[in-house]
Amino acid sequence: MSASPVPRDCPHQVDDPVAAQGVMLPESDLRVLADSLPHIMWASRPDGFTEYVNRWVVEYTGFPAEANCGWGWLSLIHPDDADHARAAWEEASRTETFFESEYRIRRADGEFRWHAWRSLPIRGGDGQIVRWIGTATDIDERRALEESLHRSERKTAETLTLLESIQSAAPVGLGFVDRDFRYVRANDSLGAMAGCTADQMVGRTMAEVVPALWSGLEPIYRGVLATGEAALGRETLGPTAAEPDRIRHWLASCYPVRVEGEIVGVGIVVVDLTERKDAEAFRSVVMEKMAEGLYAQDDHGRLTSMNRAASQMLGWTEAELLGRRMHDVVHFQAVDGTLIPASECPMIKARGDGLPIRVEDQVFTRKDGSTFPVSYSSAPLHTGSGTGGVVVVFRDMTEARERQRREVETRHDQQLESLGRLSAGIAHEINTPIQFVGDNTRFLAEACQEMLDLLRVYRDCLNVANGEVDWDDRIARAAEAERAADIEYLTEEVPSAINQNLEGVERVASLVRAMKSFSYKDSRDRSYADVNEALTTTVTVARNEVKYVADVVLDLGELPEVLCHAGDLNQVFLNLLVNAADAMQDRPERGEIRISTRVEGPMVVVSIADNGSGIPEHLQKRIFEPFFTTKEVGKGTGQGLALARTVVDKHGGGIQVHSTPGEGTEFVLRLPIDGKRPEPK
Repeated sequence: MSASPVPRDCPHQVDDPVAAQGVMLPESDLRVLADSLPHIMWASRPDGFTEYVNRWVVEYTGFPAEANCGWGWLSLIHPDDADHARAAWEEASRTETFFESEYRIRRADGEFRWHAWRSLPIRGGDGQIVRWIGTATDIDERRALEESLHRSERKTAETLTLLESIQSAAPVGLGFVDRDFRYVRANDSLGAMAGCTADQMVGRTMAEVVPALWSGLEPIYRGVLATGEAALGRETLGPTAAEPDRIRHWLASCYPVRVEGEIVGVGIVVVDLTERKDAEAFRSVVMEKMAEGLYAQDDHGRLTSMNRAASQMLGWTEAELLGRRMHDVVHFQAVDGTLIPASECPMIKARGDGLPIRVEDQVFTRKDGSTFPVSYSSAPLHTGSGTGGVVVVFRDMTEARERQRREVETRHDQQLESLGRLSAGIAHEINTPIQFVGDNTRFLAEACQEMLDLLRVYRDCLNVANGEVDWDDRIARAAEAERAADIEYLTEEVPSAINQNLEGVERVASLVRAMKSFSYKDSRDRSYADVNEALTTTVTVARNEVKYVADVVLDLGELPEVLCHAGDLNQVFLNLLVNAADAMQDRPERGEIRISTRVEGPMVVVSIADNGSGIPEHLQKRIFEPFFTTKEVGKGTGQGLALARTVVDKHGGGIQVHSTPGEGTEFVLRLPIDGKRPEPK
């Protein structure tokens, strides 16, 4: 359908009261008016078929009017907007109301530009729509501006969101206080530093939130408000409400916040230095005050740092050793003076493997060439890229080795003391039977001589060659010889003397056997031994120490053999037995020492109890300490019970004391049968 002028039945010539009161323009004037407007104008039938377009449509699209009429207008709409345009038209047709919409149409050069479409229904005298009149105005610049504004708003919103996220997640405290020093804004980190949440801070004054710090902070904030100059890097310390007993350190910077040139408050940036200060304090202790030597070396074994103790022990300053290989300077020789090749150095091997080690018996070399024994540990120093070297901690063992030597000597002296007392007692025990064996032997020698003399008389009397001697004289001579020999006495005493000698010899033999068993030398490996036999042997050996003050009662239960160092246990039993005897030295009457054994589950229990003077309660906790003794000077070294505890602990057992002053003392030893401490149930 070709373009046509505006039809005569337009609303201006029908029932439009406004139009009726106005001036009706001629059709030619309407066409001129429509063609002069820089907007698209069109008219269509009620079904949407375009009947008229103005000149602007032809110029805009580059197509003749006929091409823009009919249904050709749909081809000008951008494909992405076609459905929207059709839906808008269908909705307007259905509701028969004015509608507006925006979509893009194509220009003659192929560019699509946004237009605002408006359409108004025109009704006839019967009220029915006779046509639609519409316009389309180019709004592409406006849309571009709006889109730019929208992008800017989105960017601003995204930026604000990003800033909010950064502020919230920042590891430093960020906040803003107004001129009344009231928190207006704070992030979570600042809240954590104050010991509360950020929401709890907002609306409260600084004096309320950090009362312990406010006296120091107030002059700073007032100075920022008064001068308008920032206060940077101010260090503050004090407690928080959450941790009133801990001093924390902060580094704070304060900035004036201006709005239109007026200072409205103070911005805060706070960094918590507490952990760093603690680390610095720890490093200061390690590097300056730690008694052990410490140095660090890189992955090539070169020194990177060294503490004061290491410098003092080695005689080198840190500056003198920086960058030098410690193996070449300090740790290059063994205890015997032989050189340690780098390939055999345990520290270098551990560094290469990235493993910690501990070495007890090594020497380090001082700057002057002298050596000293050390115990050291080496641990890998891990960095972000892996193992970056090692840290070595060492201790000068000179005093420790000397102390060990003194302890060995003291223990040896204590053993010698015990051995001396034991030897004196055994000598006494052996001397008694030896004395009566000697006396009896001399008696038997005399008796033997007398019997031999009597025998010779008998033989002479019976000699045939002496036949001239009268038989009565022979009998008288023999009788005289018998009276001289005292046959009745010899008949009674000789057997007794012989029996006494045999008993004495057996007593000496038993003491020798006991000494041999008691002085059993343990090997490094433990072996199974009879604890009851060890106790019996100890009682035999210590008989002289005990017999004058107490009776020993043995109540030995049936025991399995125990995996142990028998020689060490003998020493423990002897010490406890002698202590029990010493505890009864001042008793007016004879005392009693009861030794009992029994089995309790996987343990053998040995009890050595006396009814002596007992141990005061305040001393019972100290009796196992080395060198502690309640005996008079010269009568004890204070090592007996300390040795007992050491031996029992070495066996995986335990020793306890139960004592009541004036009533007596009991020592209870528990020894694992299989040599291992039972697991707790």
